[in-house]
Amino acid sequence: LDTYVNVESLTNALAARDNGIVFGRRGTGKTHALKYVAQIERAKGNRVVYIDMEQDVGSTEGRYADPALSLSERATRLVVDVLGIVHSQMLDAAFEGSVDIQIGVLDRMLDHFQEVLVARETEQEDTRTDRSSEGSNTDLGVDWTPGRMPSMRVGTGSTSEAAREAGVRTRQTGVVRHRIHFGGVTQSMRQAIEADEARRFWLLIDEWSSIPIELQPYLAEMLRRLFFGIPKVSVRIAAIPHRSEWRIAGDRGDYIGVEVGAELFPLLDLDEFVVFPARNREEQARRSLSFFRALLFRHISTALVGMGEEPPESEDDLIGSLFTQVTSFQEVIRAAEGVPRDALSIVGRAGLRAGGSKVAVAHVREAASQLYITTKATQLNGVPVARALLDRIVGDVISGRKARAFLIKQEQTPHPLIQQLVDDRILHIIKRGWSGKDNPGERYDVLQIDYGCYVHLLGTNAAPQSLLGGDDEEDFSTVIGDVVVPEDDYRAIRRAILDLPTLLVNIDADAGGAAHGISGSPTFYEL
Repeated sequence: LDTYVNVESLTNALAARDNGIVFGRRGTGKTHALKYVAQIERAKGNRVVYIDMEQDVGSTEGRYADPALSLSERATRLVVDVLGIVHSQMLDAAFEGSVDIQIGVLDRMLDHFQEVLVARETEQEDTRTDRSSEGSNTDLGVDWTPGRMPSMRVGTGSTSEAAREAGVRTRQTGVVRHRIHFGGVTQSMRQAIEADEARRFWLLIDEWSSIPIELQPYLAEMLRRLFFGIPKVSVRIAAIPHRSEWRIAGDRGDYIGVEVGAELFPLLDLDEFVVFPARNREEQARRSLSFFRALLFRHISTALVGMGEEPPESEDDLIGSLFTQVTSFQEVIRAAEGVPRDALSIVGRAGLRAGGSKVAVAHVREAASQLYITTKATQLNGVPVARALLDRIVGDVISGRKARAFLIKQEQTPHPLIQQLVDDRILHIIKRGWSGKDNPGERYDVLQIDYGCYVHLLGTNAAPQSLLGGDDEEDFSTVIGDVVVPEDDYRAIRRAILDLPTLLVNIDADAGGAAHGISGSPTFYEL
């Protein structure tokens, strides 16, 4: 609570009664926002159930692909786990006396969602064996003893044997299947929640995108059936936009899951507060500077208080004592690319390099370079195609055009390789749905290359000079929070459109056809 930067519009969106989604990239503060809501609402006396889907839920059978289990069985086990957490927290509150409801209601709820069916398969094997044998023998011999007359011995005999074996062997195998009785669970859940003296019941689900994407619609279906119909309940889900699947459409208009925009609302996108452009560059610069000053001040002040030290008196006092000049702090904002987690990491690493001195621009750049090399770039080691794609983009945009951003058609942005680079915070979407007057029917997204990709070039002739390149474009390199696409500089923009299909073909050709003299086509084109 002490480290949270309280932006009024963000706080109002989080407190809305509608069931909704908090979108944002990794590191933008989704978990912090949900925990802030949890602490504020608990202080008001409201009931809060917080679930971290990455840490609190799931087993190897449910979360990972098990060939012995069907998709529906994995989904049901995941739903049972979530319901178990909700039930456990409500049961704890009931025993503490803070919920005016009989324990029996919660017990009936448990019975309904922990039903188990065992489907038995039986194999029966009959065995029968007959065995018989017959035989005969003859014994003929002469016995002679000295002094006596010889004697002859003759004997015959016969043997017979018969046996019969019969048996039955039975083998039974069974598959344990879970089943949730939604009607019974819903009734018990409604009784339990409505009997609670708290005015509101919050269900906060964090790390939604850590759930296997094929299981997400099933969990969303459970939330819709059990909680969306209870007026007292507000559901919040923190998710990464392109790592989330909300419904599976059926053949006749039916579906499994929820409809975003009709049943579950996208309440806010945290990127909008620190990355996406405002009405003009000046407003965006002020907003970015204000946000990151407050972020740094709150985190460092809280840490100092925890260490028994005196915190700085003000934000200005902190910035003045930590940085050699304001441009050093501006470089932190530029290097963070709108990600609070990266900003804090860069400041920490830069402080280590500065030692007992104040942090200078050179320290910030070294820290940003190390952060990129040790965390972001290493995530591409197992995906050579993504690394090759990034190398091509960096080579063409930064080295070739002295720019740090490019355009891509909106329908190409969801490509898995582009999304991986966005999720790894190597590419940053800074504007969606841009459309120029020259070609109003085509929509583009503007993607900016991460600061760590080109920080080693700063101060050299190869350093990027502007956002999108072009002789007539204004130099944005000194603007804090530089994220605005110049809407009237079409000469620059038309030279920075990425042709993703062609680029992927060229990468393929380099990998498999370079020895045959295959040459790639241009990967950027003009309108």
